[in-house]
Amino acid sequence: MPRAIGANCRLLMIPEATYGTAPAGDWRRLPFLSCDLGAEQPLLDADVIGVGSSRDPAAPFLDTVTVQGQAVVPVDLVNIGHWLRLLLGVPTTTGTSPNFVHSFGSGAAALPSNSIEIGYPDVPSYDLCTGVRADTLELDFSPTGPATATIGLMGQGSTRGASSAGGTPTSAAYTAFNKAQGSINRSGSALAQVTGAKLSFTNSVETVRTIRADRKIEGADPGICRATGQVTVRFADTTLLTQAQNGSSADFAFAYTIDANRSLTFTLHEVYLALAKTPIEGPGGIEAAFDFRAAYNATAGCMMTVALKNQTAGTEYA
Repeated sequence: MPRAIGANCRLLMIPEATYGTAPAGDWRRLPFLSCDLGAEQPLLDADVIGVGSSRDPAAPFLDTVTVQGQAVVPVDLVNIGHWLRLLLGVPTTTGTSPNFVHSFGSGAAALPSNSIEIGYPDVPSYDLCTGVRADTLELDFSPTGPATATIGLMGQGSTRGASSAGGTPTSAAYTAFNKAQGSINRSGSALAQVTGAKLSFTNSVETVRTIRADRKIEGADPGICRATGQVTVRFADTTLLTQAQNGSSADFAFAYTIDANRSLTFTLHEVYLALAKTPIEGPGGIEAAFDFRAAYNATAGCMMTVALKNQTAGTEYA
């Protein structure tokens, strides 16, 4: 009997027209590194006295269903746009073929939902999660290694079946970014001496739990968006230290760039830095780690803009 292995698993995704309802048709197959999205339903103890003739417990009962998890995905040229759409909403696309710019903005009043199917063809078993919304995004910037993104997901329900609901899946050409192609700009100029950086974004999604016979959530409502992180630099000048001391703001851009027409840029339009120590920990170099928070910028009209430049038409992310 075959056993499920990760190398044979598949992740399919499609936007929903109605929240919690999986559409028919041919879904998109997306590359991923790991995914633990799925349904959990805990057992609760029933501490009832007098059921039996001893101190042994009564039968436990099942509580409500929770569908959530994380997907770790490669940051690539085309497929990352589908995750950004789920996180931020439908982008505005400009440019002409073959050079398009897809602009995603934070703070949308409403967020889309997708159906996601995790397939285990060796068994076979297919876990269909519906009403999935993206809550968080985490990116790590360093000098070397593959570029990956961790996306926190929340769903409404999950069903398992012996066959896939994804029709004949489609897939896009895979062109990955890597960390050696990364850069960080401050106020339009390259930020020097950066040894590492982290960027975290959240929609502050709140699950709406109501009394329902199917034990599913009623929905997942977005709250206040927040973009936070940390920039670690070698202590070579006082640029960031002065900004932190003054309590002033600057725009920061975190980017992966292949060439002029293939890039991914996260721009935080108004960033505030926390004051950081410059500790001496021995004879080696001195580093300072500055925590940051972003805020709404009136000129940009949002807190964060993500620009994805590729050769894919805007209909791909509609």
